[in-house]
Amino acid sequence: MHLTINLEAICNQGEVCGKFDLISIPCSGTYVLASENNGTYEFNITNKSAGCGTGKDYLQLLPDGTLRYTSRGDYGESSGTLTQAGRVQVPSIGLPVIYEDDGSPDGTSALFYLLSDPAASVKAVLISHGEAHAAPYIQDIARVLDKLGMPGLPLGQGSETSLGPAENFPDSVRQFADNFWGQPVPNQNKTYPVTDAASLIVSMLNQASEPMAVFVSGPLTDLALALRQDPGIRSHISAVYIMGGAVYVPGNMSDFYSDPANKSAEWNVYVDPVAASEVFESGLTLNLVPLDATNQVSVTMADTAQWKKGGKLTEIPVNLYNMLFGGSSTKEMGLWDVMTAEIMVHPDLCKMTPLHLKVITQQGNMYGKTSVVSDGSPNVQVCLDPNVAKIKQTLVDIFKASQ
Repeated sequence: MHLTINLEAICNQGEVCGKFDLISIPCSGTYVLASENNGTYEFNITNKSAGCGTGKDYLQLLPDGTLRYTSRGDYGESSGTLTQAGRVQVPSIGLPVIYEDDGSPDGTSALFYLLSDPAASVKAVLISHGEAHAAPYIQDIARVLDKLGMPGLPLGQGSETSLGPAENFPDSVRQFADNFWGQPVPNQNKTYPVTDAASLIVSMLNQASEPMAVFVSGPLTDLALALRQDPGIRSHISAVYIMGGAVYVPGNMSDFYSDPANKSAEWNVYVDPVAASEVFESGLTLNLVPLDATNQVSVTMADTAQWKKGGKLTEIPVNLYNMLFGGSSTKEMGLWDVMTAEIMVHPDLCKMTPLHLKVITQQGNMYGKTSVVSDGSPNVQVCLDPNVAKIKQTLVDIFKASQ
């Protein structure tokens, strides 16, 4: 059988990616990228000639540079290996990302931003302890994803305990989070299968055909546990993107406590300083978006009105942020986790500064502080100078274009 395939170097999901010609049938047509799963790309066939049946084709780039070809349809299944006439580039559908949040409104909004932006490809969704309890929140996320037609993403339920002494968010906050912040949730009686978050991180990374990014907008407990479980996963992580810490500005303990003794720590780090310390010293490529940056960027209901012009993926972010505004058109809220997600897939949105940071793990009024070490080699790239206007406009552009 003689098959010729021509592919575009870059192609987004739903776009025409190339054409094929099956000379011996004969059958020819164009390929539209339908999905990607662990390095196997699924294509729908369009503009078919009369000799073609009904089916789908699958391509997988093998380690030796050849392509594994599989075709399934009403004609049965055909498979083989394709030799490259030139250098083949499998279509890119965005940065592969393992996403983890602690059940916060902005972190949940960050998920739907990443699902909206073609520059990102979410491979797994994990919920850690933090603002929510992991067990109920991951089920609510699964229910919403199912309603949106995205039921197949692997789901991870994080550890409910920190690696060291820690204080959780106030009970009132966690109870509100466990009720999905008062937002309607479909399929209330349906339960979805989940995997231990740390184990899922390990298995996803070890099975990935290319290094993956890890996004964390909550405590770093599960990533630290994954590194303890299998230190070799470092080689499968392209970079870690973290919303957390306060470098040159005060912490945000006062968000939930009036006049706290600890004025240095940021909540995501404070919930598990030991885990944060282990990740900071892991040797991974780390990109940190601390309060220094997030304090500079905020939105109002005028901004969410622009997001609402998009498709169904914007409904949750709009409702969650409008809930935070409490109906006030003048109230401003930070984009903490959302802007971290944006910066991950659009690095030009913030100039990074290399620093050596350590996390203070001795209990006391500085517990959880991200402290600069002046005489150490940089271990973290830190966002200190965000492009405020471009961050806000990019968010509007991506949400308005979502379907």
